[in-house]
Formats: sequence, structure tokens, C-alpha cells
Amino acid sequence: MAVEEHENPLVESMEKIEPMTGGKVQTEKSASIKDDDASITIDPEGVETSNRIVDSQQSIRFSLDEAVPPGEMHVPPGVDTPFTFGTFIKYFGPGWLVCIAYVDPGNFQADIQSGATSGFSQNWVILWTQLLSWYVQYMCVKLQHYTNSNLAEAMALQYPKYIRWAFWLIAEISIILTDLPEVIGFAIAINLFNDSVPLYAGVLLSFLTTMAFLASLHRGSYFIELVACVLVLVMAVALFVEWGESPMNAKEFAKGAFLPIAKMTPDAIQSAIQIVGAVVMPHNLYLHSGTLETRRCPPREAYKRQAVKLGLWDPFIPILFTTVINWAIASLAAIFVYKNVAVPDPSALGIASFPDFLNIKGGRILWGVALIAAAQSSCITTTYSGQFVMDGFLNIQLPKWLRAVVTRCVAVLPCVIVAAVLDSRAMEQMIDIVNSSLAFLLPFALVPLTRLTTSKQFMGDRFVSGWIEAIAIWVASFCCFGINFYTLVAPDGDYFGKYTSKPGAFGVQMNIIQDILAAFYIACCVYMAFAPVKGAPLPISKG
Repeated sequence: MAVEEHENPLVESMEKIEPMTGGKVQTEKSASIKDDDASITIDPEGVETSNRIVDSQQSIRFSLDEAVPPGEMHVPPGVDTPFTFGTFIKYFGPGWLVCIAYVDPGNFQADIQSGATSGFSQNWVILWTQLLSWYVQYMCVKLQHYTNSNLAEAMALQYPKYIRWAFWLIAEISIILTDLPEVIGFAIAINLFNDSVPLYAGVLLSFLTTMAFLASLHRGSYFIELVACVLVLVMAVALFVEWGESPMNAKEFAKGAFLPIAKMTPDAIQSAIQIVGAVVMPHNLYLHSGTLETRRCPPREAYKRQAVKLGLWDPFIPILFTTVINWAIASLAAIFVYKNVAVPDPSALGIASFPDFLNIKGGRILWGVALIAAAQSSCITTTYSGQFVMDGFLNIQLPKWLRAVVTRCVAVLPCVIVAAVLDSRAMEQMIDIVNSSLAFLLPFALVPLTRLTTSKQFMGDRFVSGWIEAIAIWVASFCCFGINFYTLVAPDGDYFGKYTSKPGAFGVQMNIIQDILAAFYIACCVYMAFAPVKGAPLPISKG
């Protein structure tokens, strides 16, 4: 169905939509309809205004912008239109784009260290972290479809100007940190194929990924999602071949994957934190809630609920793939490194040194292929999530090519310095720091998302999370905060624990920095969790 109307390109309100009977949709103006399409066209020329319209008080109004190509709204199949392959497949794409974050080089390294130090016993952490990420992505789906705003836009409405700028800066830092392992992974992969290429040259060559991505932008979001799917499948094939050629202990793997029986030593806790930080990345929450703008539907309850159902199952198969990919990497480390006396320090292994112990024919080449695919994918997610963050928090829209170049430049600079001055081990340590830092920054996106989706004032009585859902996600958010806070202040924690016990002025300075950061962390999380919610529910008609 296609509906053509409106001289004004901005639709501020569509409060009344009657059921689609007799081939007509009634909005504030009458309109003609065609039955050969499953979309409603509001403005064929597109809309250049922001999709977040905030009045002088606290309300969000429904509008459209260029994120919905161009001015188009999709009617989800299964309500008024039958399920066809064309209409059904339109809703399955953002999940592949989002799942790239679960199999980037940072994940590779977290999985290596988990398998190398704990064998199969921490595979359950991978499973439950992936399940948590699935539910968190479902919350992003609900936020977008039931409020017509992504996470950055919704957060911008909640906080005063200077706090909003601070949260924007934190979000930008998390995006830049996310790009660091991708740059490092690309350089290491190039070095695996040709060890005569120095690491700093590989880092500079990572600009090729940016150029390749920019060259494909004009093809639209569906093509980008297809590219993400292909990259994940390339990783899967390469790693599954390696896993299949390995001497696998299926019984030990099954115990580690489904039974949480690992002893939670300080090293095990830090390994789990790195897995969480590498999987449930802060930028992914902004990314998923933003990419769903291309799947917006008219404000009618039946459409909205169907869109949310489709959005729930969209990431399922991609997350299933990424779970098995992470299991494969951790299992390879458990098989070839765990309790291997030839490995001097298993906890020091990373994506560069691990291939030396892959006793598989063609193991290094396959590892390099998987690493290239993982590194190539990052420019997609960091560029898109960075654009959503900047537009949502600050209402600033940069061209995507400029956004990609700036993000990659900021990530490349420290990597070039480290690669030129130090060695691959130093670059692996950078990835460890990034994984821990992303876990530390996760509550700055997760707590506001939880607060908003469990708020009746923001979501409305019909679409707010139920009490069981609310309890579960608040418990998960508190656990995320608690584990990070423990690691921050623990004597053996990886943040400051190694330095606060040092004698002299250095130890005192580290204690002061630790205390200031801990107080800031508590204050921010408490503020985000208890600050009054602003905004009003989106007007959505029943039926």
C-alpha cells in the first residue's frame, strides 16, 4: 500500500489511524492507496528535520526524517498484509549489523584468554552474556517502535544540557574504544599473511576498510546489512573448519557451556568482565535502537506490536551464530593452550600470539581470514552508532564519510604509536584495556535504557515492561554495575588494584584517583537510575 500526501514534509502527529479495511488508511487527511506495496509514503522528497521533536515542556511527537528512506513507513507483515518473502525479509537485517559487535577482535581476545586460563569452564559466561545481549537488544527494539526515538534521542530528552554533553562524550569514548581493537586486529591479520609488513603499516592500511565501507554507503542500509551477514558467515566458516579439525572433548565442552561450575577467582572474574565488555558493548545499544528507524511503522497498536515481535526474532539467528563462533575460539584456546606446558604464560596470549599454538594445517591462514572479516566489519558499526549518538544527543548531523574518517583517525593514531615503538604484545594489552573499559562504560547506556523501558510515563501503560521483565533487567543492570565497581576498588582488581598497594607517593595518588572515580561512578549510576523521567508516551491508536 502506498499513501501519498502532505504538502508539509513534517508530520507532527498521526494520532488517528483507522483499521485498514476497504483498501484505505484514514489519517488527518484523506489519501489514495495502492495495494502493491507494503509501505506508506508520507513525503516522496524526504524530510530533513530531526526525528525528535521536543516541545517547550517534555513531550515527544511523532515525525519522520531521512532515516526512514525517503519518508517511507513500513507496515509489518501479518497484520493487514500476508507474509511474503519480500515483506518478511525486510525486518531481518539490523540483527546482523548489531551482532558484528559480538565477534570483533576484542571478542576474539577475550575468548582466547577465557579458554587459555580456564579451559572450557567459562563457556557458560559466553552463553549467558549472549542471552543477556539478546534481551538488551529487545529493549532497544521496544524503545524505538513504541516511542519513535533511539536511545541517544531519548537520553537527550532526560538530562540537562551539560549532563547531556557529558553523556555524549562518554558515548563517543566508548565508540572510539570499540574501534581500537578493529584497527589492531586488521594490522595483526595483515602481519599473519605477510610477516614482512610491519604492524604500524598494517594499522595505516586499516584506512582501506574505511574507504571500502564509504564506497558502499550509496547502496543503502539493506546492502550494508547484507555485507555484515556475509562477514559473519566468513568468520563462522573459517573458525568452524579449525574447530572441526581439533581434538574436541565434547563432554567437557558441554559441561562448561551449560553448567556454571567455574571457580570465580580474581582472574576468572576479570576474564568474565572482559567477555561482558566485549559482547554487550555500549555503542550497540545506540546502534540497534537507531537502525530500526528504517523499519518504522504507522502509530497503530497492531502494527507496533507486530514490529516488536519481528524485531525480537531478528537478532536470534545472528546471535546464535556469534555464540557458536565465540565458543569455537574459546574451545580452540582450551584445546591447544590450557595446561600446555609449552605456553609460558597463558593469560598473556592474544590475537597475535595465539595462532603460533594452533596445531592445525592452515591454522594461521584461517585465523587471519577470520580476523580480517572481524576487523573489516567494525567501520560499519562505529560509523552508524557514532552518527546516531551525535545526532541524538547534540542534534548534529555529519556526513557518514566524514564520521567514518574522523573515528578511524582517532583510533589509528595511538595504535600507530604503539605499533611503531613497542610490539604486538603491547597491542594485545591495549585490547585487554579496551574490553575492561567497555564493560566499565556499559552502565552509562544500559541503566538509562532500563529506566526508560520500565517507565510508564515514557512508554505508556500498554507498552511498558512487565514487573517480571523489569525486575530481571534491573537485576542484570545492578550486577553489571556491581561487578565493575568491585573490580574498580578490589585490591587485586585490574583497574587500580595493582597500584594502590604500592609504597610511597605513587600508591597514595592511585588511591586518590581510584576513590574519585568510584565516587563519580556511583553518583552517575544512581542519578541515571533515579532521575525523574521526562517525556510523554507516543500517541498510538488501538486496534
